[in-house]
Amino acid sequence: GPTVYDASHMGHARTYLGFDIIRRILTNYFGYNVTLCMNITDIDDKIIDRANTRGISITELSRKYEQEFHEDMEQLNVLPPDVLTRVTEYMDDIVTYINDIIIKGLAYESNGSVYFAVEEFSSAANHQYCKLCPEQVNNAELLAEGEGKLTQEFTSDKRSPRDFALWKKSKSGEPSWSSPWGEGRPGWHIECSVMASDVFTQMGIPDGRMDIHSGGVDLKFPHHDNEMAQAEAHSGCAQWVNYFVHSGHLHIQGLKMSKSLKNFITIRQALEINTARQIRFCFLKHQYNAPMDYGDNTLRGAMDTEKKFVEFFHNVKAALRN
Repeated sequence: GPTVYDASHMGHARTYLGFDIIRRILTNYFGYNVTLCMNITDIDDKIIDRANTRGISITELSRKYEQEFHEDMEQLNVLPPDVLTRVTEYMDDIVTYINDIIIKGLAYESNGSVYFAVEEFSSAANHQYCKLCPEQVNNAELLAEGEGKLTQEFTSDKRSPRDFALWKKSKSGEPSWSSPWGEGRPGWHIECSVMASDVFTQMGIPDGRMDIHSGGVDLKFPHHDNEMAQAEAHSGCAQWVNYFVHSGHLHIQGLKMSKSLKNFITIRQALEINTARQIRFCFLKHQYNAPMDYGDNTLRGAMDTEKKFVEFFHNVKAALRN
């Protein structure tokens, strides 16, 4: 699910439309009983930073963009999730989950924060760290990005540079929740592990495991690798996720569409020019996990494809009437 700190753009549309198509195929064609759980990240470094810039509360900011996200998905005809969770509604569960990992010796408290002990996890029986992108395990830039903009000054509290935050000590003026380690808030990676595990455990699935985990390809490391490590450390299972499906980047003028590069087109802007069906055709014409260029030529091709289908069904209806 999204981190709700700004308007959703067409890169997000590609991800959620692509997985909506896969979900419909699994359900309507293959007949699988699919339960889709979506996690809303409504507390995060980016949300805090944006709320402070605008002089509003994190709740006001996150609720605004969560509502817009759901409205955008409805406009795109993306089916809603079966279960929707929010980080701020799971704080007690997150604290208990982290404490369980500490008890197992796979996390530690340091200066009011809690970090996952990567080396201890890697050396434990039946566990393997960084399954998705082993070649990135020492990528300092990705590791720093995964920790968040507001917590870079705490890196000296770690035993190893590869360790990552499960619980972040809150600085003055930041939102915080009580914990055995002091006032703080969750790390980014722990959120999905806790919420998804809880939902699927309540469904009777051992260890809260899941068949399919989805997301953008840029989330493979460290986010998804860290999610798996946390969940497997907590449950003791060797494999929390059976399959990952990662959507490819959406490019505009050769660059990845992203908020940080300020080269994005919002979903609402796109829907002023093209219909939801034309946008769906646009993404259907490209493999879901391959990079894709977004522009006028791509959309013209989608509009031509839509026209062929419309004309075909008009002809079918006419033939049936006759």
